[in-house]
Amino acid sequence: MTEPWPGLEIRHLLALIAVAEEASFSRAAERLGYTQSAVSQQIARLERIVGTELVERPGGPRPVRPTEAGEAVLAHARTVLAQVRAAEAEVLAVVAGDGGRVRVGTVQSVGTKILPEVLRIFRGLRPGVVVELEEAHDPALLLERLAAGQLDLAFCEEPMPPGRWGTRHVLDDPFILLAPAGSAEAARRSLSIDEIGELPLIGYRNPSCMGLMVAAFEGTPNIPNFVFHSDDNGTIQGCVGAGLAHALVFLLTVDEADPSTVVVPVEPQLAPRRINIAWPGDRPLSNAQAAFVEVVAEVCGRIAEPRAAAA
Repeated sequence: MTEPWPGLEIRHLLALIAVAEEASFSRAAERLGYTQSAVSQQIARLERIVGTELVERPGGPRPVRPTEAGEAVLAHARTVLAQVRAAEAEVLAVVAGDGGRVRVGTVQSVGTKILPEVLRIFRGLRPGVVVELEEAHDPALLLERLAAGQLDLAFCEEPMPPGRWGTRHVLDDPFILLAPAGSAEAARRSLSIDEIGELPLIGYRNPSCMGLMVAAFEGTPNIPNFVFHSDDNGTIQGCVGAGLAHALVFLLTVDEADPSTVVVPVEPQLAPRRINIAWPGDRPLSNAQAAFVEVVAEVCGRIAEPRAAAA
């Protein structure tokens, strides 16, 4: 594809607009802060690029007017200039962190318990920034998209896979036993992992979460009996509430207001799920992305405070 009108510059269009609106080379020069000869040269250069006369030069005190071709170029020049100014404003907003977009990968429990408050606060701080969300059951899929440049930030769990990552730890999410309301286990103040291993359990399907769950039973005398698997937190809680089985899950995945289930602490406490927010380590965060990370840390800190007080 050949370049249209090679050599065309924004200053040529500015000169044409000024001459047309002022109807005078001298007044156009004063408006632009140029000499009159400089404006004349820019108009002449534009006419050579376009290949035809754009301005009628009657001489003397009579006003300068665009030719018919000049009027055609003038209309497009104003549009081009408006678009350039809009692009300039948008770039300045992105650099300042007040515009652009932040693409965030999330998992189900984060999307339920953390993201709503994060989005509310972030939109108040940066109303011009568009947040695009993508959910996956397996955090490993989000990290793949993060590494490929298809996401800017992603919630993930430790340990991180090999690679150059920037991370910020935001929350420790403890294991709890989710028991059917009215069951003997629901009346207990706590259960040990050995006792939980004797119960029928609901497990996850995806390898990442299921691996953490199975690892919790290492060194215990019982092989856990998983009677059902699901990656949907609502399905797991609904089945527990219906009395199908119990579930060893992370607290963040549970609707604690559900009257059909009871959250029972695990004692001694198991190693929690460590939730991070990550970004590619070879790409610096934009101002908007850094602000989003700070809001996530603030919201997660509020979630952690009552847990720490209860402990």
